[in-house]
Amino acid sequence: MNYFSPYNRYLFNLIATQSYSNQPAVSSTAIVQINLQNYNVHAPIFVPTNPTFYISETATVGTLFGTVYATDADNDGIIYSISSSQFSIDSSTGVLQLQQTFQSSSASQYLVTVTASDDGTSCLPSFPLCPRFSTTTTITINVTAVNKMSPQFLNQICGSTVSFYEGNAIGSNITSITAYDSDRGQNGQITISFPSEQSRTTGKIQDYFEKFSFESSVFREWNEKYRIFAILYSTSTTSEYNSNGVFTNEYYI
Repeated sequence: MNYFSPYNRYLFNLIATQSYSNQPAVSSTAIVQINLQNYNVHAPIFVPTNPTFYISETATVGTLFGTVYATDADNDGIIYSISSSQFSIDSSTGVLQLQQTFQSSSASQYLVTVTASDDGTSCLPSFPLCPRFSTTTTITINVTAVNKMSPQFLNQICGSTVSFYEGNAIGSNITSITAYDSDRGQNGQITISFPSEQSRTTGKIQDYFEKFSFESSVFREWNEKYRIFAILYSTSTTSEYNSNGVFTNEYYI
């Protein structure tokens, strides 16, 4: 039976029959109406079951970033709650909100338990003590990385003097550079480049360590000193400070 059928009632034909061994049976028919009273028999259901949400790592406290939704077949009201200090949820609407800013060491993904509880209004006023039901689900909150920091040289190579023998063979190492970018993931990847006029030096970054090597033989008569201009690039499509997502630092050595 369904309380939400038309008029909350069911009609039946009730037939009573009496039989005799030596005479015809007799019967009587009556129409019976059964009126239903609503009762809380269903638990809330999340739609979808395990939703996923996204929020920027630079989001400020109070940022709204998604809504959890649940239904109840008894037409009860839904009360939402969340098991997290990093995030909060509006108990009536299911809207998610950031409670604490993300630190540099914060996780890039959070698995958070959300509970939907019915308020039992389907029983009122006939059954004020009817049961209540709750359903829990795990939501995924992904923190999207933002390119917000410029790369830095770490080994004080900038402005220093590097010496080498003019007879060094092509491909021999001159010195090494250590560079660092505190952004997460792809935003922390670094590329070191040199202007075209410094074509006699080249470098490829490997695990943030750069080694200069000769691209061609060095002739003493051509020049005894080189002023090398190095540029660090940190490239991403999620920059908050640059429309093309590129941060640079420029140094002379």
